[in-house]
Formats: sequence, structure tokens, C-alpha cells
Amino acid sequence: MSQNPVDAKPLILVADDDPRFLDVMVHHLKTWGFRTAVAADKVRLQRALADSTPSLLLLDVRFGEHDGVELLPQLLEQRPGLPTIMLSAHGSIESAVTALRFGAVDYIAKPIDLERLRITINHTLDARTQEDSRGRGSGLEESRTEPRPLSRPILGSSEATRSLIDRIENVAATDVTVMILGESGSGKELVARAIHELSARSRGPFVAINMAALPRELAESTLFGHERGSFTGADRTQSGCCQAADGGTLFLDEIGEMELGLQAKLLRFLQERRIQRVGRTDAIPVDVRIVTATNREPLELVKSGLFREDLYYRLNVVPIRVPALRNRRGDIPALAEHFLEAALARHRRPAKRFTAEALALLSGLEWPGNVRQLENLVERLAILVAGPEITEEEIRIHDPEHLLGPGSLDASGKDGHVQESRIDPSFTEFERIERKAIVDSLEKAGGSVREAAGRLGISQATIYRKIKKYNIDL
Repeated sequence: MSQNPVDAKPLILVADDDPRFLDVMVHHLKTWGFRTAVAADKVRLQRALADSTPSLLLLDVRFGEHDGVELLPQLLEQRPGLPTIMLSAHGSIESAVTALRFGAVDYIAKPIDLERLRITINHTLDARTQEDSRGRGSGLEESRTEPRPLSRPILGSSEATRSLIDRIENVAATDVTVMILGESGSGKELVARAIHELSARSRGPFVAINMAALPRELAESTLFGHERGSFTGADRTQSGCCQAADGGTLFLDEIGEMELGLQAKLLRFLQERRIQRVGRTDAIPVDVRIVTATNREPLELVKSGLFREDLYYRLNVVPIRVPALRNRRGDIPALAEHFLEAALARHRRPAKRFTAEALALLSGLEWPGNVRQLENLVERLAILVAGPEITEEEIRIHDPEHLLGPGSLDASGKDGHVQESRIDPSFTEFERIERKAIVDSLEKAGGSVREAAGRLGISQATIYRKIKKYNIDL
């Protein structure tokens, strides 16, 4: 009997006690091509694990009356080898890092960065597929003397990519502070992870924080921690990201979005290597390597008064510039084929291949969204193309807005309320989808940001940042 194509999709189990959050996650996971199951308490979670075979578990650190971190070993005993990604709200970063030691594969901070979640899920499932393939291979153990491969390798053989890899390897051997520069979607976090995994700190934690996604009022306590009662809602003492990364690497993405007051405190930390929790007077020593990234030109921020010059020179000890995809076109065929193979395995689709003409077309495009945009397109083609070949015509059919340029489509899909002209042409496909979801929610909520945030399961601060980012008129 043939397998139902729907059942062939990976099943992702989401365990969280917030029903609105579960609804939002189910919506996005289904949009990304996954089957979903949910559990709002421990009993339902254990029953779901007994009754089904999920490909991946998304587990909230604070899971109702239970501590998700303490629950994790029990769940992995019930379902050995189940890839688990922890979802950590503000103040639970330390717990999430502890979960990594208990067997979780990664963690994502709330409010959820949907693009990072999607990429993390895909990479986790890809890694699992590769492990299964190796397990079905010769059965020979990998030599212990060989260096451990990167969890997310940097693909490509162009001169620009070889130069980037050489730079990473040279920097990783030291403990120097690194600033990664590059356009959105070019792979800056991938570079940061490679630096960590190739360094002497590889056995320590890798803690990644997107500064643009942090509510301003919580940014300091997220970085440095807080004492119980130090502000409204601080119901217990929590370590911040700096302390959670002790012995490892702290990656501060979108560093250019950090407000000036917090920049001064980060500068003091870099000088003293000690943190001071909010509400605490004494300092705590921390051993952590700092890697930062920005898609903006930091010297322009310095000149405009938005970034401290002394902090810039502290962070920019060794700069690494990640080339845009259009500047390493020779890598595009290999990247496209890699993403296709991974997507086909992840979604359990029959084998497909690009024609030479299709690869030539992909190699000639500008890719304003860089590698992330290419990966999104290839995943869509893997799912939507029915035949064994992905041709130039198939690309034109399934990605007309990219090839024809912006301006011909209505972003909201509702009587032209929000025009495509308001959309930045550099937005990735995912960003266009996210923008549309926000526009739809705002329209249904009559323009109420509070109600729209509730519908989407995100904070008001996050939705205000998205409104600004996506040029949405209220």
C-alpha cells in the first residue's frame, strides 16, 4: 500500500500551555509544510509521544506547572533520540542552556523569531536525516581523530567563499572579539556558529540573541540578568545571556539596533568582563567570547551618533564581511542542489533535479534576500513541482514576483488596502508572508495593535517593530 503524501510530511509536536501560542505555531508550521500535534500539559504530551512518532518536539521551558528542562530527560527516555528545541521566554535563557546539556538540540527565545525558528527546524531535520543515512551505511565508526564537522557547514567553492572560510578558521583559533558584517540573509549567524564550533570553546554554550527582537525595557535584564523583585514581573532571580554563555560564545545579532544606554553597559562589561544583574550591586566574573553581527554599516551609525565609537572599536577587533550571494554566483548551483536535496528528504518528496538552464537562471538573479531567499525558493520548488525536473519555466511559474519585479502584486490580497509599492524589494519571501499576516491581523482588529498582537501571539513591542520594518500604515 502506498504511503499517504500527507502522512509523509514530518510531524512536529508543540508543547506549550498557552493556547493562543499553540494556534499561531500550528498555523506557521502548516504553512511551512509540516504536520502538527499539540500538547498543553504533561499528561497530553506523554500521551502524544506514546501514540505518535514525531520528527521533532518544540518544548516550552516553562511548561504549565512543570519545568520543561526537568521534564526533558523523562521525555527523551520515553522517546530516545527525539530532536527537541526548547522555547524560552524572557528570563529563562539560563534554563534553555541547561536543557542543551540535557539533550536539547537548540533553543529559541520568545517572542519567537519565525525565520530563525523555520531555519532551525529545517537544519535539525536535515541533520537527523544525515545521521540516519550514515547509520544505514557501512556501519564503520567515524575515526575519533578526525575533526568534528560543522553542524551547519558553509557551502561553496568560489574564491569569495574560500576566502571567508580561511578567515573563519584563522579567527576561530584565537579568542579575539569578532564583528560580522553582511546583508540580511547572507549567513552571518552561520559564520558565528562556525567560529564557535572551530574554537577551543566548542564544548561550551553558543548563545545567540537578536538585539532587534528584544523589547527595549527588557534588553538589559536579558543580557545581564536580574534579581527577584528588581522590576514588575521579576518573580525570581535569573541569569542573563552573558552568564548563560560562560565558557562559550555570546553572539549578539543586529548589534546596530542596541540603544545607547545599553551600549554603555555592554562596553563596561567588555572592559571588566564582569556583569551586574539588574537590582544587584556586586559584579559577577564571566568568561565569554563576544561575536557580533550587523547588516548596517557600523561606521555610518557611529557618524550619525547612533553607535558609540569606543564600543565600535572594542567590538570590531577583527571584522569578517560575509559576501552577498550575487558576489559569489559560482556557489549558487551547489547551494541550490544542496537545499533541494535537503528539502526533498525533509518533506519526503520524490527525487528531483534542476536542469542546466534552471541553474543558469538561478545563477543570474540578483538575490536581494541572499542565501535565505534562495533556500526559501528551492524549498517551494521541491514541494510544488510535480515532475522529476525543475526547469527554467517551473521557476518562472512558481516565483513570478521575483523574476518580474515588485509592483504588480497586491500585498494584502484585500481590495488593495496595502499596495506592493510599500514593500521593500529586498524582502525575502518569508518576510512578505509575515508582512501579509500582520496586515491581515491589523485589518481584522480594526487597526488595534494590542488585539492584532494577541491574534498573532507576539508582544505589542514586537508588532510595532514589524510595522516600522515593513512600512505598514496604520
